[in-house]
Amino acid sequence: MKICLYCTCMGQNARMLSENSLRAALDPDMRLVDRMCDATRCSEVLAEAVAGTPLSHVVVAACSHGARGGEALNCVRSALPESRVELADIREGCIWHAPASDEGEQERAAQAAALVCMAFVRLECSEVVSEAIETGSQGILVVGAGPAGIAAASALAGLGVPVTLADRRPSPGGMVAILGKLFPRMHQSTDVLTALPLDGVTLRMGCDVVSLRREEGAYTAKLRKGDDCREERFDALILAMGAQPVLPGAAFGAKERKGIMSQMELDTLLTAVETGRKEVAQLADSYVFVQCVHARSTDRPYCSAVCCPTAVKNALRVKTLRPEAEVVVLNRQMVMPGIALEELYRDAMQAGVRFVHVDTLNDIRVEGKERVEAVVIPSLDAEGERRITAEALVCSTPLQPVPSSVELTRQLGICTDAQGFMRGHEPAHPLESNVEGVFICGSARWPAYVDQAVAQGRAAAALAVRFMRERRMPMDEIADLRVSARISQELCSACGRCVEACPHAACFFADESEVRVAEELCRRCGVCAAICPCGAAWLPMASPTPREILAAVRQPQQRSLT
Repeated sequence: MKICLYCTCMGQNARMLSENSLRAALDPDMRLVDRMCDATRCSEVLAEAVAGTPLSHVVVAACSHGARGGEALNCVRSALPESRVELADIREGCIWHAPASDEGEQERAAQAAALVCMAFVRLECSEVVSEAIETGSQGILVVGAGPAGIAAASALAGLGVPVTLADRRPSPGGMVAILGKLFPRMHQSTDVLTALPLDGVTLRMGCDVVSLRREEGAYTAKLRKGDDCREERFDALILAMGAQPVLPGAAFGAKERKGIMSQMELDTLLTAVETGRKEVAQLADSYVFVQCVHARSTDRPYCSAVCCPTAVKNALRVKTLRPEAEVVVLNRQMVMPGIALEELYRDAMQAGVRFVHVDTLNDIRVEGKERVEAVVIPSLDAEGERRITAEALVCSTPLQPVPSSVELTRQLGICTDAQGFMRGHEPAHPLESNVEGVFICGSARWPAYVDQAVAQGRAAAALAVRFMRERRMPMDEIADLRVSARISQELCSACGRCVEACPHAACFFADESEVRVAEELCRRCGVCAAICPCGAAWLPMASPTPREILAAVRQPQQRSLT
């Protein structure tokens, strides 16, 4: 049974939308409730409303979650299962911005009823997805227990999806587990991991994923832990193996001189000082950071994006722990996109960190035989040299793919870029690989900040759930989803645009004047239909066409403007 609890909000909602108007526009049983955000009041009315009722779904028709609707929702969820309760924001959603007239009440009622119906649909869809996944599911394997992999596994477990998280490290966390603070907000890395619970996740820590192969519509993973080697089958894969920093190597004579370190080594030292495991005196009196070491070069012609924020973060930590220390950052160009990183950059400058531009790394010369003593760069007027005293030189190096991820992508046939990072269907589907049922996230696809990795992990989990849901739907329900794109030979001019644009190589020339679609390769992405200048390419749909959907979306917008 469907029950709608309409909060009159101390009569304010009722003045704009009467109970009878909303009741006439709704199919579900509706109960009038005043001041639902009052926990005592809500509990009394709720007990009376659902007493003796074979309860199915309850929608709270109130104000937004950010106002008092969240409190009303919590009141109801304290008495009912969370999976059966949803919020419909009818106050800010339609009541308050609609014209206050008797003529507009019918329109307000229709809009409010639509919001309530959508809330019921969300409840029904989540229930269907859960049932479809639980029936005969072999679960999902998440490879890599960094922030992206943990976020994906946590999200899947929260949805009730069987999920296994595998990583060769002894405990979850990846590189985040050994970092102290994270940019841009300087939060503790442990806070990020604590916010991602792994309850319900099958953990395979200290376990190597030896191989992955696809067979019979599923994926077989060979997992090895010590002498124990076993094979397990999964419905889908989420690859989140992350990346690893490039080591400074012999840069600036690191093998002959002491005092040259990577940002990871400095981060570890700063964390030890911040936690009291080492003394502040172990920090140097003067630091010189060098950006883009082994990056934006012939071998690695890319910007890793995380090097500059990491350097600014660590420079600010040095100045916080030891304000009298000198910190100079030599850079070709600081990359700090976004308001939050820009603020971090300004905080570092205000703390006394100096940023000095250099044209190339070849302009930098390090002095000192056994250890670093100074760094010499060209002067600002390009005549003469400038000497900067330094007890430590810190190299900011880029991230590169983990060797094990390169081998696994080769086994699965996943496309990678020139640097070896996994490639999705950019820009529309960046987390979907070219292999059906395999999703990518985090620094495995490209260097990502921790916040970005977490967001991508959650998104990959949602895509994997959708994939499993579609696989378990009856074929008559998804016939329109599985039929490949079509090309009308009467309209086709054989221009070849779809052949060039198709990301799955499904469109091909059967001969010089005829383009066809390989059904086994087509994934209904719609690129061919979007790019075809003749309208010859199209997607068969039993559901409303895109034009019908667009017209339905535009119609209420047009009404609101009149």
